Amino acid sequence: MNALFAFMLLFANWYYIPKDSPAVPVKVESIDLKLKSDELAMTFFSLSDGESALIHHGNGEKVLINTGGKGTEGELKKLLDLYGVNQISAVILTDEELYNKASLRWLIKNFGVREIIASEPAVSELQAEKGISNLDFHSWKQNTKQQLFPEFHADVLYEGSDQGEGMDISFTFERHRILFMNSTSAKANDVLMGKELSNVNMVKLPAFGRDGSISEDMIKHLDPQIGILFYRKSIKHDTDLFRLLNDAWVDVYYTRKHGTITIKFTDVNYELFTIFQGEKFK
Repeated sequence: MNALFAFMLLFANWYYIPKDSPAVPVKVESIDLKLKSDELAMTFFSLSDGESALIHHGNGEKVLINTGGKGTEGELKKLLDLYGVNQISAVILTDEELYNKASLRWLIKNFGVREIIASEPAVSELQAEKGISNLDFHSWKQNTKQQLFPEFHADVLYEGSDQGEGMDISFTFERHRILFMNSTSAKANDVLMGKELSNVNMVKLPAFGRDGSISEDMIKHLDPQIGILFYRKSIKHDTDLFRLLNDAWVDVYYTRKHGTITIKFTDVNYELFTIFQGEKFK
């Protein structure tokens, strides 16, 4: 077993596959990432519908990005419990299609969320909602830059409210750069193509990989090492997407296939592992 993550074998229905034994799944209950104070991890949750990711910092703070699809609160709770999460300091909302108010209220009630980060229109709407309005709100717009944790910075490369638009955020930690793509409009594409993105290591692919969500030119422009794709029941991903990514030598991790994905970052390198529920992968 990989000693980096100090897994405790308690639950019988969660598994991971060690790198040195790719065919043998190992049962786990809880995951201790053993983050040092200057380390960070990102976890991309495998849900039956929708998108949600967690940023873990070595100082103990955690920030959630989006809430998952409607009705997935139980799944998200099991995963947060698996990672020992009982407190979430902030939730970042990148696109109105990627969160819902019921899940947001549930997170606030059960995980002590203190802060909401979203676009100006989303903040204005949520500030009028009972059970949400008493939180701290921060509006992000295009070109907003903010340090969330030591050495961890967010940069909003694009933000729009038209069809196929949301917030496209570049996160940097030490020498690592992770791009959360959400917009698919021609305008957003032009803006992103005009930015220096060749040092992006990982990209969260937009719009659940539906047709036209990302072009071959954009993939070449980014030239990432890893692509992360979430699953939505109502969207069939582009049949050519995986081919395009594979042709560009991008390692693709699809939550529907690979399960929950965690990437642990140090100042110079990173390590990726996946967790899945056994009954899905028999």
